[in-house]
Amino acid sequence: MGVGTYRIFNPFDSLVSTSDPENIQAILATKFTDFELGPSRSQNMFELLGHGIFTADGEAWAHYRQQLKPQFSRDQVSDLEAADHHLQILYRALPQTNSEEVDLLPLLLRFTMDVSTEFLFGKSVNSQTTALQSIDSGNNAELQAEEKFVQAMSDSQDYIIFRIRLSKLWWLARSQKFRDACQTCKDYSANFVQKALSSTSSPSPKTPSSPSPKPFELKLEKKEKYILLNALTTQTRNPTELRDQMLHLLLAGRDTTAALLAWTLLLLSRNPTRYTKYRSIILLHFGPLSSSSSLSFTSLKTCKLLTHILYETLRLYPLVPMNSRVAIRDTVLPVGGGSDGRKPIVVRKGERVTYKQYALNEASFVLTRFLQKYERIEAVDMSGEDGMLGKKLSLTMSPYEARVRLFAARE
Repeated sequence: MGVGTYRIFNPFDSLVSTSDPENIQAILATKFTDFELGPSRSQNMFELLGHGIFTADGEAWAHYRQQLKPQFSRDQVSDLEAADHHLQILYRALPQTNSEEVDLLPLLLRFTMDVSTEFLFGKSVNSQTTALQSIDSGNNAELQAEEKFVQAMSDSQDYIIFRIRLSKLWWLARSQKFRDACQTCKDYSANFVQKALSSTSSPSPKTPSSPSPKPFELKLEKKEKYILLNALTTQTRNPTELRDQMLHLLLAGRDTTAALLAWTLLLLSRNPTRYTKYRSIILLHFGPLSSSSSLSFTSLKTCKLLTHILYETLRLYPLVPMNSRVAIRDTVLPVGGGSDGRKPIVVRKGERVTYKQYALNEASFVLTRFLQKYERIEAVDMSGEDGMLGKKLSLTMSPYEARVRLFAARE
């Protein structure tokens, strides 16, 4: 077989590993119906997440997706006021002098946790504020519950990662600490679900009072506060289903967003010349930061440079570097067989196929010329070489553009 696709045999079974774009496109799009997530993801995550969109297959997945898709329309996700509030707290958490080193990842994880919980539940866990204040055991009961929930989410995810690595022996990683952490997360989510179900029949949340303006705070477009949980109660009144869906969305909204922000900041810090150039373009597009600055979802979308920088970061460091699917029938992938590895390869029913998005950088790439008009740039290179070395924003960058199983928020 070729180096891009090969079969691995182990004591339990065999699996196919691939980094060929043609095979990834087949798995996620052209032969989508030949594959499913399989039982392992649901088994590993059930104790924390229950049933939801990220562990479901077939009709169950279609059901959950239909529930969530209306909640991620542009009007619903374009409210930046809450994000700006937590961004100001993130700024306060940063060192006050440039001479200090700082581990940004914990700060970014708290930021995305705070934004996600406010969007989902209507109330943030305020983990960044809690860390800033270094509140000890003298916390009030509400703050203690929030801090306990944040820690439980981290602990349970650590166990889940370990269980995934154990493959068919996943059931060995089930300690009392893991069970307690999962129950804490479920109880926290269930509390908000119960409040949402017990509230008035109208799912529309009330508009919160306007906070007093702060120095150097962006003036954002005002709109009614949107709470996803309240809106979702119009789709289902099942408390367990609502609880599980909230945990699924929180898991996705926290870690992946924080990782993307962290990688982007790291790459920009390693390329100060490009950072300075990009910053000047951002200032030209939005104007200098001031109390009169106006920022909206629409204005962010029209700044193509921001999109290209994030896409290039995702190309270099995909948020899900490896993933897998299980064949539900005997099928064939386009390449990986034959003496040269370029012939089709058979995948047997029940066989797992792992695909490596991080290895797509080793596939054939496209050289693009540096263009003065940034809105026409196909890819922004931040890898440090001279010139613009990158890929078009297509399957060779990420299979997102070719997949059927798109998450509703991605659209």
